[in-house]
Amino acid sequence: MLAQQPKNFLQRVYATTDSAVEPMLGPGAPAFTLNIAAQELAVERGASALTLSVPGSPVRLQARRERRDGIDLYRIRHAPGSPMQGEQIRLNWVFPDEFNESMTLDAGALQGQPLFLPDGKVPDNQFTNWGSLFYDRTANLAVGAALDGAVGSRHARRGHSRFTRTSTLQLMATTGNPAMELIFFAYRPRDSRFWWAEWYQLRLGADKDLPPNLFPILSPRDLGWRPGERQTIDVIPAPADRGRKMELVLIDEIRQSLAARVPFEMALPVTHVETAVGEWRSGLYRAVVVPAGAAVDPGRIDLNGKLTNVIVRPASPRGRVLFGAPTDMWWAYSTNGGHDFHGWRTGYDGSVGYSPTVMSSRQRRFNHFFYSLYERYNDIHHLRYLDELARGEGIGIDYATQLDVARGRVRLDGYDLVLIGNHCEFTTEEAHRRFSEYMGRGGAVMLHGGDSFAVRVDYLPSLEEPRYIRQRGHIWAHLSDQPGEFRSPRIEPPDPGDARDYLNAFHTTVGYWIPGSKAVIANADHPVTRGLKPAQEVPGPWGGETDFVYEPAAWDILVRSDRTAPEQREFGVDAHDPTPLHRVGLAIHKNLRLAMVGGENFPNILKDPENALYRDLYRRTFQYLLDGGLRSKAADWRAAPLDRAGTIEAVRYRLPVAVDYANPEWHRRPAPYAHYVVEGSEDGRVWSMLADRRHGPWRDVQTDFVAPARVRYVRLVGETSSGVPLRAADVEVLVRGR
Repeated sequence: MLAQQPKNFLQRVYATTDSAVEPMLGPGAPAFTLNIAAQELAVERGASALTLSVPGSPVRLQARRERRDGIDLYRIRHAPGSPMQGEQIRLNWVFPDEFNESMTLDAGALQGQPLFLPDGKVPDNQFTNWGSLFYDRTANLAVGAALDGAVGSRHARRGHSRFTRTSTLQLMATTGNPAMELIFFAYRPRDSRFWWAEWYQLRLGADKDLPPNLFPILSPRDLGWRPGERQTIDVIPAPADRGRKMELVLIDEIRQSLAARVPFEMALPVTHVETAVGEWRSGLYRAVVVPAGAAVDPGRIDLNGKLTNVIVRPASPRGRVLFGAPTDMWWAYSTNGGHDFHGWRTGYDGSVGYSPTVMSSRQRRFNHFFYSLYERYNDIHHLRYLDELARGEGIGIDYATQLDVARGRVRLDGYDLVLIGNHCEFTTEEAHRRFSEYMGRGGAVMLHGGDSFAVRVDYLPSLEEPRYIRQRGHIWAHLSDQPGEFRSPRIEPPDPGDARDYLNAFHTTVGYWIPGSKAVIANADHPVTRGLKPAQEVPGPWGGETDFVYEPAAWDILVRSDRTAPEQREFGVDAHDPTPLHRVGLAIHKNLRLAMVGGENFPNILKDPENALYRDLYRRTFQYLLDGGLRSKAADWRAAPLDRAGTIEAVRYRLPVAVDYANPEWHRRPAPYAHYVVEGSEDGRVWSMLADRRHGPWRDVQTDFVAPARVRYVRLVGETSSGVPLRAADVEVLVRGR
């Protein structure tokens, strides 16, 4: 006798709703129905088997249950003698809100997503289907349904109701294949971080979609390590590897030397390999797992093997330069089975990937390595060039992840120059604000590649506990996301500098290098290009995405493509923009301490010593931001009152307009800005221009490094887009000395 009404098909079949041993039969199980030929199955309870029949159809099925390795399995297949007639199968899941995690195979690789987002939306790229697992973290319960020996419908119907607080999923298939088997399963995972591991370990060898090289899976608990910490890399082994003696090997990837070997023994379902982070130099480290005692060549990278990467940051700043590894982009492009986490989206918002916990490679090698670091544009060559440059110039470089910056584990103000790695497309609000404020205070930034800070992402459930990475949409105003009247910025001939409203911290958008186009010197009068000739070629294999400048009048364009071409816009917003554009190879902002190295293929130019001109231009730009001209390191400046006439070289102030970060849609919408000039006077009657801020959307705190001038008074003359009077606050003069 049932204690209560059954919630799901299995509770009705097995006539119980109060099992404490089998959670799928208990009160905490999700609700679901299984219909064949649009009919609810009838149950015949025989002495040796449960038989399921379909009213009005000759199809008969048998059900049996078993427990293997702690997983409850409920198997349904054709009964002996049943005709192989094709009938529609429809499985309807109904999950309460507590079930909000899933894991499935997409394109042969692991993909995890929440069933619904904090705003109640279903993720745009959610591809849950037969074989998916679903998890209730509160109850520590994983459930799912697999389909063997038959073809399921390619698409599942899914939804979420904020009113009933349930998620629904409808899966379809057809009877008729004699090997068809439906498998419902449930278990309580032994590891809540990798709650899905036990199911895939059980299915390895039985499921043709699970390749034999799926295991081991390597996953760092944190990408940002610091000397003195104890850090963990989790290893998920294949069942046959239980008890094998192994070693976790950590390699200084830039210097190509061994840092540590940590012995351990494989344990199921997850092996937690702890290591003490030594006083290792800051940089990129590669982790591999090898049999105990196996020889390891740190200079050889096996991309068909298993590896993962971490960044070691110093306990406190040691160098003048910080390299910010674009780890938001690494996570986004290393997940979801051979394609990026937003590549199959149907809109610009709501795409989610399981990247921070575990990733699979784009090449389906089932590694945990990061997009473009070793393949695509070989960013490792950039890091090794920087190491060579720093040693040659006697400058220390520290490394950190984007998450380190966003969480405040490193302070940008501790550095005279911050480098941002190749194609840093994604940014959290926290990182965006930290970089905007750092540059506003006079900090120097050098960005690389293309698409820098073009898209906002969040971490779910929180920045402190990153389990999923979520795309929120392009930051206003991404060129590809603009209406037809938004004219692309032309570089040559120069624009007069008409106003643009945009929120990208670096005042850039993105396009593609013109295939086959050479790079040439566009400005030979700048200190970085002094001694070179206009139109002189800068040899190298130029290519890939490259950042555009929004207002060319605000930049010194030093290197550009030798010809123009229109830039096609993406995602069907506009099919084509006929504006002919030069692409940017190197540019330096006139107001900000900001340089842009364009073209994602730049690491492959830097790696070749034959490309001496490009390598020298990079070195000059690097040194110019550190020490060139008036842009000396920030630590050499201090605030001083302007209570009498004196010679000034820098001034800082706060504008009356700023980005409203309290608005959750801040990244999509225009924000007020100011256009103005900064003027100085010794007597209050005769004024001269100190800085030209008429080109760019200026907001909040700004710092101007100016030609030495003797002044007693400083004023701002201009306007704000919102009509708010332009009155600067917190004005202070910066002078050299401590």
